Amino acid sequence: MSETVCVTAAVTIGAPRLRAWLDAPVRPASSWQDWAGVAASSHDELPAAVEECDGWLSGDHAGVLRDLVEDELLLRYDESTGALVVEFASRADFRLPALVWACAVLRGLADFMADDDRGLVTVTNDWDDGTVLLHLGAGGSAFLDRARDARRIAEAHGWEIDVRAAALDADEDVDWLHGVP
Repeated sequence: MSETVCVTAAVTIGAPRLRAWLDAPVRPASSWQDWAGVAASSHDELPAAVEECDGWLSGDHAGVLRDLVEDELLLRYDESTGALVVEFASRADFRLPALVWACAVLRGLADFMADDDRGLVTVTNDWDDGTVLLHLGAGGSAFLDRARDARRIAEAHGWEIDVRAAALDADEDVDWLHGVP
């Protein structure tokens, strides 16, 4: 029986850096060491899940997103504000590797962000209503813990509303998945 992983991301990033990320190869999940934020209770299973996920990640980010089009991908960008919204749901045959994969797809975006760029990725699943929060910033990403990071989460949710509003009000979907305009 397959289940679902839902991903939403609200990010601010300039158009040239967004294009560079879309054209860049997807980093293997194993290039990050801090996966405990995905599922702390499954710490012993994480190495195998990350290895499994590495086998699923290949090509560039635009290609990965193109493959998600059939999974109802929403990709909106407002070039005047740099507001980007990405939303998709994907079938999860393997729970923990699917959570790692969902985070890894967008986690590399931090490598292309400038000092004033930021992002919040929210990954939910339908098997335990779990939520993973991943903060993106210039040169790095960090999983957020609801108890430890309550203030950062509240701030992130506040600007997430503004980013989503700007991106969703944009006139067109991002058409960069089929080549740089």
